[in-house]
Amino acid sequence: MDVPFSWSASRHDTFSSCRRRYYYSYYASHEDEEIKRLKKLSALPLWAGSVVHDTIEWFLKKHDTLPPPEEQDALIRRVVHTGMVSDWRESEMGSRRFRLFEHEYDQPVEQEDKRLVVNIVMRSLQHFFKSDTLGEALAVGRDRWLALEDLVSFHVGDVEVYLRMDLAFRDADGRVVIVDWKTGRREGRFNEIQVAGYALYATERGWVSSPEEIATELNYLVIPRATRRGVDARRVDHARSFIAKSARTMKELLVDPLGNEARLEDFPMIDRPRVCRRCNFRRLCFPRAGEDAQAGPPETVEDGGLHEPS
Repeated sequence: MDVPFSWSASRHDTFSSCRRRYYYSYYASHEDEEIKRLKKLSALPLWAGSVVHDTIEWFLKKHDTLPPPEEQDALIRRVVHTGMVSDWRESEMGSRRFRLFEHEYDQPVEQEDKRLVVNIVMRSLQHFFKSDTLGEALAVGRDRWLALEDLVSFHVGDVEVYLRMDLAFRDADGRVVIVDWKTGRREGRFNEIQVAGYALYATERGWVSSPEEIATELNYLVIPRATRRGVDARRVDHARSFIAKSARTMKELLVDPLGNEARLEDFPMIDRPRVCRRCNFRRLCFPRAGEDAQAGPPETVEDGGLHEPS
């Protein structure tokens, strides 16, 4: 395998939830086009999060001021009634560019499910335009922005760590503010590591001389609620240790850690039907069983965080 080993919070999450899913996601998908296609399936909650993040990224790259309310509303309607409708139809037709998990596995989608997804997108974008954070970022000006939806990396020992920064800027007092937009309603399992990872990267890049000069914000757009916190050296050290230990545990299952080589048989399946029913790789593990089974309610998915390139 010619893809070097790297670490991300999403990779750790996958490894923790199911070793077999981890193997398919980070090893087999590099060698098998069908597995790569299954990896890219997007369930409804993930779709909503992607639409919101893509729209925010587009807006921030194109605008330096806040448009009037009527233009905001027009943009949101265009995203929902043009963009999302187009994606839905493309998924129904079996597109390789965009395909919903629900369509791939013939899961019925009730009208209420569709309404919920649309509501998440609309509420998130409405609250984004009204957020104090957006106003603050626009007020300091683009020259003080440090990152915008950038996939970046840093090292913990010899392990490359990937993260995606939704927005980072230097505020009026000179403090670095790193913002993560959320479309979920609760904190994810690895937010502490995610926040400390931001601090590690910012320090390495020379944005600050110490973690205490950083503020991180988890901005829950649906609720809405923004939680801004300071960072200290203790939290950064904990994150560094957590990442190093997690990476070692992953490498222990490799047949060749230096070459990042893995074998399917070293990554066992789990016996958790509720999780398996919602897995993109379901048909690989159960090729003859369960294709007609109901998937059950979608699991809550927290967006954002430390990510690896797909």
